[in-house]
Amino acid sequence: MKKHLFGLSLTLGAVVLGVAYVAKKTGFFENDSHLYDEFESR
Repeated sequence: MKKHLFGLSLTLGAVVLGVAYVAKKTGFFENDSHLYDEFESR
């Protein structure tokens, strides 16, 4: 049971790291609010 749980947690950790890496590469965590400041000031 412990081997199964360890393998599952390792797989889940790898998936989470992969998703975070892809999100960082695609700019998901970028703050682009400065692009919209000029439209809000009008």
